[in-house]
Amino acid sequence: MFNTTLSALIGLAAVSAVAFTTPAAAQTREVIVGTPGFTLVGGLEIITKAFEAETGIKVTVKGGGMDEVMGFATDGSVDAVFLPADHMDEITAKGAIKAGTRKRIGRSYQGLAVMKGAKVPDISTKEKFIAALKSANLVLHSRCNGTPGGAGCTRTAYMLSSLFDLPEMAGVKHAPSRFGEGGDALARHEGDMAVQNISQILKWDNLVVAGPIPEEYGRYLDAVAAVPSKAKNQSLGQQFIAYATQPGTFAIWYSRGVDPRKGAQ
Repeated sequence: MFNTTLSALIGLAAVSAVAFTTPAAAQTREVIVGTPGFTLVGGLEIITKAFEAETGIKVTVKGGGMDEVMGFATDGSVDAVFLPADHMDEITAKGAIKAGTRKRIGRSYQGLAVMKGAKVPDISTKEKFIAALKSANLVLHSRCNGTPGGAGCTRTAYMLSSLFDLPEMAGVKHAPSRFGEGGDALARHEGDMAVQNISQILKWDNLVVAGPIPEEYGRYLDAVAAVPSKAKNQSLGQQFIAYATQPGTFAIWYSRGVDPRKGAQ
């Protein structure tokens, strides 16, 4: 699921090139896209390059934490915004999103990573997932200090660190990363397993994704995209979102742990 080469995937994004190509006169046009890290590394970093190559429209990415990206949408400094569904609901209720522009991106999973060359455990059920964790000498995860969702404890960090507070996780030897996320620590050989967003595990050549955390645990983010109501280039924002959600980009998202068939609209 997660090992398709990026060069092949970029080619898949070109299947609808004719529909999205713009005239040569549009070469200097620019669309500004606001996104948190999980959608950027979950597919957008590939899709933006393909979009630029096919349309000649420059893409400028404004990345940041969830609250910062919500701010980009609210003040109209981006033309398209990507966020978890509940965050998009929040700013939509405040009138920050143009009606009718919201599109589903997909369900972004947190996963279990092991070192390349190690035995890859079967974690396809809750029981197998728990057994795999209990077999580890040390499972690494994000550090969470402070209020969940606030400084020092991002939403994703809380999602992963709180997993080990569940009663069935008693006996699992785990620890937060000293800096960076769990996968970062595992890549530095500080443990033998880690939980982290799948798209961010894949940046490491020495790690392998065993699979997504079983869905029953709810450790995932449902990503959606929309055009802010104050965006300066709303038509370009809609064009970019249409491109990012076309059938030809399915394999790109899916290879990064995002399933476009699932999640909120």
